[in-house]
Amino acid sequence: MQEIETKVLEVESNSIKSKLEALGAVETQNVKLKVDWCGPAGLTHKGDDPWFLRVRSYGNEKIELTWKAKSDHIGVARKHKEINMTVEDHEKMRELFEELGLSTYAHQEKKRQSWKLGSVVFDLDTYPGMPSYLEIEGNSEEEINDMIKKLGLESHETWNNGERTLIENKYKLNWSEIRF
Repeated sequence: MQEIETKVLEVESNSIKSKLEALGAVETQNVKLKVDWCGPAGLTHKGDDPWFLRVRSYGNEKIELTWKAKSDHIGVARKHKEINMTVEDHEKMRELFEELGLSTYAHQEKKRQSWKLGSVVFDLDTYPGMPSYLEIEGNSEEEINDMIKKLGLESHETWNNGERTLIENKYKLNWSEIRF
C-alpha cells in the first residue's frame, strides 16, 4: 500500500469540522491515540532510517501495528509503502520488539478526529502544546491539492516531512515524549 499525504498547519478545529460536514465528509473516529515507535537498535531514529514500526492504540477500540518504509517527497505531499495489521495487546507488541533487539525510541499521545470523503481521509490531530493540524491523505498530490482548495486552506502552510520533524523543528517540542 502507498500512502500519499500532507499536513495543513495551524487550522481552527471548529471551522474544519463545519467545512468537512458541508462537503459531505463522514466522521469515522474521534479518539485519543497512544503511539509507540520502534526500530533497529543503534540507528539515529531521526528520519534517515530505512524503516520503522509503529504500535498505535485507538482508545479502547483497537490496536494497530504498522511497518513503514522511508518516505519519498512529491510536491506538497509524501508517499511511502506501509503494511498495517490489527493486534491484540499494545504492551506485548512493544515487549516482543524489544526482545527481538529493536528499541522503543518514542511515545506520543494525541487527540484525533477523522473523516472520509470519497477516497480521501482527513485526520484532525491535536497534540499538547501545539496548534492542531489537518492531515489529508489521498490517491494523488492533485487530489490533496483539490481538497485544500475546497476547504479554503490555500493560505495555510503545508508540511510533508512527517510529524516528528514538524513537532521538533517547527514547534520545538520533544517528539520522543509527548503526553497529556
